[in-house]
Amino acid sequence: MTSSEQIWQSIKSYLKSSLDDSLFQEWIEPLSLDIPNCTSNIITLKLPNLVYYQGLQNEFSPHFRAAKDALGYQMIDIRFQVNEHSAIPSIELDGPNGLAIEPFEMFPEEPEGELNDENRHRRDSEVNEATQPTPKPGSGFSRSLSREVGLKHEYTFENFVRGTSNQFAMATCMSVADNPGAAYNPLFIYGSTGLGKTHLLHAVGNRVLQKNKHAVVTYISSENFMNEMIYCLRHNKMWEFRQKYRFCDVLMIDDVQFIANKKATQEEFFHTFNTLYAAKKQIVITSDLFPQDIPDIEDRLRNRFQWGLIADIQPPDVEHRIAILNKKAEQLGVKLDDDVSEYIAKHAKRNIRELEGALHRIHAYSKLHARALSMDLALETFKDVLGEPPKRLTVEHVQKAVADHFKLKIADLKSKRRQRAVAYPRQVAMYLARKMTGASFPEIGDRFGGKDHTTVMHNVRKIEDSLLRDLDLKAHVESLERQLEQSH
Repeated sequence: MTSSEQIWQSIKSYLKSSLDDSLFQEWIEPLSLDIPNCTSNIITLKLPNLVYYQGLQNEFSPHFRAAKDALGYQMIDIRFQVNEHSAIPSIELDGPNGLAIEPFEMFPEEPEGELNDENRHRRDSEVNEATQPTPKPGSGFSRSLSREVGLKHEYTFENFVRGTSNQFAMATCMSVADNPGAAYNPLFIYGSTGLGKTHLLHAVGNRVLQKNKHAVVTYISSENFMNEMIYCLRHNKMWEFRQKYRFCDVLMIDDVQFIANKKATQEEFFHTFNTLYAAKKQIVITSDLFPQDIPDIEDRLRNRFQWGLIADIQPPDVEHRIAILNKKAEQLGVKLDDDVSEYIAKHAKRNIRELEGALHRIHAYSKLHARALSMDLALETFKDVLGEPPKRLTVEHVQKAVADHFKLKIADLKSKRRQRAVAYPRQVAMYLARKMTGASFPEIGDRFGGKDHTTVMHNVRKIEDSLLRDLDLKAHVESLERQLEQSH
């Protein structure tokens, strides 16, 4: 018997004498040594999955420490190997930058004393960045770093109303849920608020758990990710924080744009992203903005957001809005006449939440006044709410949006410069001006510094042709279209 085997047998014997027999048989007996990864001061144990590891860490950490202390094995580290993932030392994995999975001790001693200089600096930096006071119990994040997934079970693919504006995003989410870590990684979903991004995130998590109840799925908003990190930095719990977010099968971060200008949070998320990506674990991110448009975010994170697939959700067209409205009405047990549905859908067009709000408003108005859900009631209910005339979109509006998107000046778009960094955005701006304002080719040419109308025609057709095969261009154009539609 090797020394590692002797040490492990001694620890097992101690645990058997100190634990209920049922607990010992369920949690300790199935453990086995991974002898090739054991050394004179390291015991490496084989675990069936990460869920098993979490149970050991949450419930049995004190018992392992007690065994080490009682047997004089304080200098022995207990580490783990899940399935075929290597334990320590860290092993270089194939990745864009030669990334490595960070090694960690399975049952480390609690840190003592003050934070080290690195953590103190990061803690103070992040606390200064935070726009709200230190989180208190019950404030939306777990001080115990609970493994509760927090998914809304009613958010599934089955009750997500598909349409042309979201079918690509839904299809990619379903593919990810059916084959996490293999299809599109990371998957970055962007679109304006209230279009269903969060619904799709929850649907991914619910589908993954439906297919594999032992999968480790972690869902959190970027704001709560930051709040948990601040708390853990202050209370020397960063090891626990990293175990929660770096050792899961699927990590879903909602509204990632809120980590803009939060340097320490970006740093922590960067390393979390690297660890999961290297381990081929699925990452799904949502944002209100295209990665390039998120302000005050590090380029290394922006680049990683674009490693996998970017899928956008556009505002629904009127037919899609009617379908969504009828689905929501059905869930409320409300019967809407076709003319009422069409009236609401044609006017409440910014996002799905506006549709839901309009539905709840007319439903409440109907109950309050004991009246049927008629067209007359709809006109009366929304006379001061819906039907405001939209602002007219102009070529100047398009120019400003394109210049901001590509980090240029409007004067650059009107200039005669032919460098690609200017010519490419100029072509996009001319295309959008033609498509979204209906301006004539000569009028557009005049607004772009006196360009000939044939030049405008050439640039518009070039973009139209390129959209059929250039996915990056398509993403830029759709992002700009959405911005312009939402602002006018």
